[in-house]
Amino acid sequence: MRQPDGLPILRGLCAAVAPADRPPAPALAGHALSFYWAHPESGTRFAGYGEALRFEARSPRELRDLFSVLTAPDAVEWLDGPASARDRPPGPFFGAVAFDPDEPLGPEWAGFAAARWAAPRIVVFSTAGRRAVAAFGDQAGRDLDLAVRELSIPAAAAPVPRVQAAAPNGARTAWGELVSAALARIERNELSKVVLARTVDVRGELPFPEQELLAALEARHPTCRTFFLRGEGGSSFAGATPETLCRLEGRDLATDALAGSARLAEAQALLDRPKELREHAWVVEHVLAALRSIAERVEAADGPEVRKLADVAHLYTPIHARLREGKGLADVVEMLHPTPAVGGVPSLAAMRFISEEEKLGRGLYAGIVGLCGPLRADLAVALRCALLRGPSARLYVGAGIVAGSTAEGEWAETELKAQALLSALGVTG
Repeated sequence: MRQPDGLPILRGLCAAVAPADRPPAPALAGHALSFYWAHPESGTRFAGYGEALRFEARSPRELRDLFSVLTAPDAVEWLDGPASARDRPPGPFFGAVAFDPDEPLGPEWAGFAAARWAAPRIVVFSTAGRRAVAAFGDQAGRDLDLAVRELSIPAAAAPVPRVQAAAPNGARTAWGELVSAALARIERNELSKVVLARTVDVRGELPFPEQELLAALEARHPTCRTFFLRGEGGSSFAGATPETLCRLEGRDLATDALAGSARLAEAQALLDRPKELREHAWVVEHVLAALRSIAERVEAADGPEVRKLADVAHLYTPIHARLREGKGLADVVEMLHPTPAVGGVPSLAAMRFISEEEKLGRGLYAGIVGLCGPLRADLAVALRCALLRGPSARLYVGAGIVAGSTAEGEWAETELKAQALLSALGVTG
């Protein structure tokens, strides 16, 4: 798609509302919650309702064109006059890209697309202590008035279902066989690393309440990005991911390398473990090499630090870059996704192994999720996440396989990572 020069593709209105620390309402002004994005550590929250516009990209070229249009400086026009960027919502375009956009999504992902982005009709957002509501589309004025009025009404709590969780039958045996196949490729020097994924199924007595799930994820994982994306036909995709793909403001880019994991009790030992350090170094090297091809300056910390989450610790290296003139989000996504933190090394060989051997159909898991808009973006890698439909949820977790890995050890790592969602869904056993 192409945007006519100088013409916005979206027009909106914005109004300040009183601050409030509460989960997003399930609906606003007659529009259901369509997307949620929160990073409590930075004080950013974005709740989008309904859709004013929708775009789908069916090829890498279409995805490049789409990101170029959505991040153009004049993509959004504010009808209530000029204001600083901090008074406007993040994005406002939201969406996701599959782990492998060239692979058809499996039947369990019905209701989603390999690359779909949209603009909400209404956004309730908080940044830097400010809270406001914005509305877009041909009913923006009406929607804005209704939303402001409804936001003053206290929300009712939803019942929390009792749930049960289990890996699919035979999952542990299949996991062992998959890890063995990966280690055989590594032994033959066909792979250095490959990230493998598995699922855990959860079933509740009632449909999972969106508000309570998102509130639990935020509270338990304040340094992560909590996200929610509604599909069609009653499905949704939610999680709390620790991994940033990119944060872009103009030409200034921030990202990170997150690889190498351990239990919290063993967090500091990560800095002395050759296996985890080697796995982390591959991700850092990949990101730096990718960014050097599109940036005039790239900087990374001298070495990794330990980042502790609620249930697991990771090696973490922050990376910053200044893009070359004429480069933008489309170039960043093309160069960075997928990173070795979710694919492997060498990248093409790892992707081929995953496609041929994993038999999982990752869909949006380990893909891209987030927000973008004029000259900016906040995108994350969709990890620690679940596909939800009514009272059922399928959790996706993964682990990096390198020389020295064992099926038992990597299974235990995925069990740790699954806790991010299991606890939020109410699984205590």
